Amino acid sequence: MPKDKIPTYHQTHPPDLATIEALRLEGLQPAAGQTVAALFKLRTGNREHLSGLYRRADAVPLQVKESS
Repeated sequence: MPKDKIPTYHQTHPPDLATIEALRLEGLQPAAGQTVAALFKLRTGNREHLSGLYRRADAVPLQVKESS
């Protein structure tokens, strides 16, 4: 998918989309091969942050890595 076809949200985004960090807080992670559904631009002061958003419905339970 060309970059200009990916939806971009500013300051807020739909509740069915989440960043990787938000998914992890819910015990989820993007599924294998799951692509970014949208981009999220957040402006704080003079900085702009860009994050990928994933569909919550397609996320899978977080895989916990066992320490050796």
